[in-house]
Amino acid sequence: MGFNGAKITLAVSQGLSIVCATCTKYWGARDMNVPDGRCLSVDGCGSPIAGDVFHEYSGPLPSFDKSCFMCGADATHAIRVVGNVRIVGCCATHVEKVKTLKPQGKPAPSVVLISKDSEEKIDENSPVPKQSLRLSN
Repeated sequence: MGFNGAKITLAVSQGLSIVCATCTKYWGARDMNVPDGRCLSVDGCGSPIAGDVFHEYSGPLPSFDKSCFMCGADATHAIRVVGNVRIVGCCATHVEKVKTLKPQGKPAPSVVLISKDSEEKIDENSPVPKQSLRLSN
């Protein structure tokens, strides 16, 4: 599967994470007519919002800490899922949005939002709307 920049740009503009939009498992699922919102991950790969760190990612991104996992802009913050070492980047534009997103069908994970000045724990007790694989910008 070759990456199509226009398709990636469109998918991100419609709310798909840049990580998912550049993953062969996402586009492989599209090629196989798997319903949108699902990919070919084996055991629930996902973003920190879902309690994961894209552990099954297969694509061209070399790391997830330097750019925003939602849009690909330069990261100003980092997100760490409690109990996981890997951090995922987030930009200033999406940092407040991250605080409002929760996974569908399961409890929200505890995550730590890290900036150069502080750390803020975000957990399942935050009363906010739920989202799926597609994020709203």
